Order: sequence, then C-alpha cells, then structure tokens
Amino acid sequence: MALTEPYPLAFLNDMLAPIADCQLSLVRYEEQSGSRSGQFWTAQLAPPLWQAAITLGPRRWEEGREINAKVTALGTMKSFLFADPCYAPASGATAGGSVVIGTIATNRTMLSLIGLPAGYRITAGDRFSTTHSGGRYYFGEFVESITANGSGVTGQVAIEPPLPQGVVSGPNVRLDRPLIRLRVPQGSFTSFTFTPGGLATGGSIIGMQKP
Repeated sequence: MALTEPYPLAFLNDMLAPIADCQLSLVRYEEQSGSRSGQFWTAQLAPPLWQAAITLGPRRWEEGREINAKVTALGTMKSFLFADPCYAPASGATAGGSVVIGTIATNRTMLSLIGLPAGYRITAGDRFSTTHSGGRYYFGEFVESITANGSGVTGQVAIEPPLPQGVVSGPNVRLDRPLIRLRVPQGSFTSFTFTPGGLATGGSIIGMQKP
C-alpha cells in the first residue's frame, strides 16, 4: 500500500519501543552582532526547530532489521510522525480529543485553550501539537502553568516556539500524545548491530523537525 508523507505512526514510530531514552531540544538559528559601544543584538535567521535524540533499546534481530530498512527508506527529506513514548502530561490527567485553540496573542507567543476537562491543570514543560495550513504540524511547549476553569477554558498561557502565521483559532490540539514530524538528516541514524543469539543493539536516531 502506498504511503503518504509524513509517514503515519504505524510505519515507524510504533516499532521503536522499547526506547531507552528520548531528549527533545529546541534548536535556534540566530546570529549575534555587537558594536564597539557595547551594544549587542540578535537576529533570527530561521524559525527554531525541535531536535529529538532517540536511543533505541535492544530487541529481536528481525525487529532491528526492519527498523534499519524503514529509516533507510526515509532518506534525508521524507518524514515520519513521532509520539514520544517517554512523555506524559505532568498532571497525569487525560485532556481528551475536544481541545481547541481559543485566542492567540498578537506576538504569537501565547494562546488560550477551550474544551479541556473542568479544572484541568497545565504545567510548564507540558507539550502539545496541532496542524495548520497545507497539512503542516506545529509542536510546542508550555512555559508557564495554568488551570482551566469550570467550563474547561484557560486564559492565555505562554508557549515556545511562537505559533506560525498559519495557525489560527479553532483547530484541535493534542495534549495527551502530541505529535512531531521528524526527518532524519544524513549521518543521524546509527543502525542496529546484530550479535550472536539473535539480538539487535546500539540503534539510535537524531531526528530534526520538519514543520
């Protein structure tokens, strides 16, 4: 069956467990300049992108071989959807599938949410994702904490990175299992090594966000 990009969770993501660890970091593309007077300023050269460093746990040789083949098939520009199995919202509560974006601040660094369970607690460090124009994926992180009121609505809460212009009020938001679209740049995949006894070990992926 033909697959469309980004490749669905079932293509690669659901095969990656067990994962030994996963580190997500925001890579910023900025240039700093200064003057003899001691003034400094920073210019953003491109929007920031998330990087996911994923260490894969040992598994049966046939599973390792299949992952090797599928990452190879991606090349450097095709992408797959990734949901970090090491992640869960800090509150441990389930937000459900009815959450949408309410209002968005003019500078795109704050938003409100509608459709949460009453009293749902968002904690700084919780993550979320949404889709926008042209099937693009946004993946973000809350940088302050807030609690929904009895109607499941929050005030505006700060996020990083800023929302792209294509994100508007109304689209669904994933809080329980946020998705990030990743590609695997050249040299960023360490394939499994196969040892006597049928064990595959040593696999790792460094994925870069493809918005």
